[in-house]
Amino acid sequence: MPATPDPKADPMADIKAGFFQECDELLESLADGLEALRTGTGDADSVNAVFRAVHSIKGGAAAFALSDLTDFAHGFEARLMAFRDAGTPPTPADVPALERAADRLAALVALAARGDEVSEEDRLSDASLLSDTEAEAAPVALSIPPGAEGAREMLKALGALGNVSVTCDTGAMADLATYDPDRLTLGWQVSLSTELGGPMLDAALSDLDPSGTIQRSAPSQEAATPNATAKAAPSLQTPTIRVGLDRVDKLINLVGELVINQAMLSRSAETMGAEPNSDHMIGLEELMRLTRDLQDSVMQIRAQPVKPLFQRMARICREAADLGGKNVELVTEGQDTEIDKTVIERLSDPLTHMIRNAVDHAIESPAARCEKGKPEVGRITLSASHRSGQVILEVRDDGRGIDRDKVLARARKKGLIAPDADLTPAEIDLLLFKPGFSTADQVSELSGRGVGMDVVRAAIHNLGGRISIESRPGEGTTFEIALPLTLAVLDAMTVGVADQTLVLPLSTIHETITIRDQDVLELGPGQRMLRYNGRAITLFDLGEELGYHGRRSDLDDRVALITAGDAAATTALAIDEIFEQRQVVIKGLQDGFATASCVAAATILGDGRIALIIDPYDPSLSPGSAGLQQKSAVPLDLGG
Repeated sequence: MPATPDPKADPMADIKAGFFQECDELLESLADGLEALRTGTGDADSVNAVFRAVHSIKGGAAAFALSDLTDFAHGFEARLMAFRDAGTPPTPADVPALERAADRLAALVALAARGDEVSEEDRLSDASLLSDTEAEAAPVALSIPPGAEGAREMLKALGALGNVSVTCDTGAMADLATYDPDRLTLGWQVSLSTELGGPMLDAALSDLDPSGTIQRSAPSQEAATPNATAKAAPSLQTPTIRVGLDRVDKLINLVGELVINQAMLSRSAETMGAEPNSDHMIGLEELMRLTRDLQDSVMQIRAQPVKPLFQRMARICREAADLGGKNVELVTEGQDTEIDKTVIERLSDPLTHMIRNAVDHAIESPAARCEKGKPEVGRITLSASHRSGQVILEVRDDGRGIDRDKVLARARKKGLIAPDADLTPAEIDLLLFKPGFSTADQVSELSGRGVGMDVVRAAIHNLGGRISIESRPGEGTTFEIALPLTLAVLDAMTVGVADQTLVLPLSTIHETITIRDQDVLELGPGQRMLRYNGRAITLFDLGEELGYHGRRSDLDDRVALITAGDAAATTALAIDEIFEQRQVVIKGLQDGFATASCVAAATILGDGRIALIIDPYDPSLSPGSAGLQQKSAVPLDLGG
């Protein structure tokens, strides 16, 4: 029996949802146009793009009777018309007011999507915001042609209408050989800033110049017809369709199940003793290739460029610089680098902390930079790239670098390390990630409360990534974040520990070695070090850490996985054997299922068994997990 339709259901719900999806694209186009205008690279086409975005949002909002959104978009559109009709794009000084209006427009779109109402106080604030934007209206461009009678009087009359900027136009002047002293060849270009607009300005110009000598510079053909550019040239964009994220997630889950079933078939064929060149094995190899291609294609559906995220960080950088009274520019590289949509969404908070910290702690004041021979404007570079199957993000500044003496003194004062602890520079840098740690001398709007870098590290680790620091005093600091391309499928290594099969991300394993008893150093109960490349690194027995067995006194001939973690925080994990390298499908674990904090997730193996995925960067498996108070220096320098 078919379900009875809900009479209260909104018949326009699907169409309205499509409108809000379109708003996301329009707001991104709006941000692109304003960014071009802010950097001075914009032109009339940029103004048109901004105008079209606001106009489209207004039209859709009016269709759904979203009055607050419609009214604000209409006011915003009126402000933009002044620039478009004048044919002169806003200057970089005009853009901040337009950006504030764009931010409010985005907020109103979000409110409308949630069905929330706008308070009367917010409506008054919106009106004030648009008024501020209107004050930045573009000047009107006028011209007085050469030979015009009464040009001097006209210029005086125009000065009475507002502020004028006059430029002499010498384009009609002849050379000395053909000069005619009886012919006037000088013209005048006038930029008029006035509160009069539209018909009032036209009437004033008609009164002071009845003969129509003063010419008003007409906007370009592209400016007069916003869609002219789009109609003149065919679109080069690839046709797209809008699909709900839940449908994409379901497709990814089905591909994951396909990967698992393909692994099961391969395992069954091996168990049955199928010959490598048999039809069964050749068919399975083809299935494996097609499964991998399908998986890659599905992952690309979720992949999105980091450009919108980087644009948001540029705004955050400018706002933080204004609060701190500093001159800082954010340079972005690799904005077209694509990452899984979920990863992008969860990167916003950690990158915000890092950008604000760079502005507040790293970049010096303009006066201090000049004293050091640096440019007055500080630079923060935010870059993204693909490397070795991972996404690499860098936040690099040209500031003062990490004051390690100050960091060490503050850590001792807070009791984070022992008073006599002797740490390497890399270990001192890692203290910045300790909860509650801050080097700020006083609490400000940007920092000083000890919340920030520990949140950053936790967020990056939750994404299956790692973060490292490189700093040179007086030159600057670089934070490097390495992230997986997707959170759904993982290139991994399967290992054996105490009759259990475990999985570790392949990107975290730097090297595998065989443990020799003479290379193991006992530092006390529960603490071991391993000689590795002339130094000592922390050694963990993975089976002991997970509770599979007790402490083993003999690790000779065991396999050690060397994991390259944050900066110099290299760790060795003792295991029993290595099985194979393969792709696994990540399955999340609900709270209470993982008995150890280093268990990040689980997967299903080819034989149907469940295997735990280990996070080598978890604090319980990293140097300092027992507290740096007990370890004088990790890693130890053994020379040679």
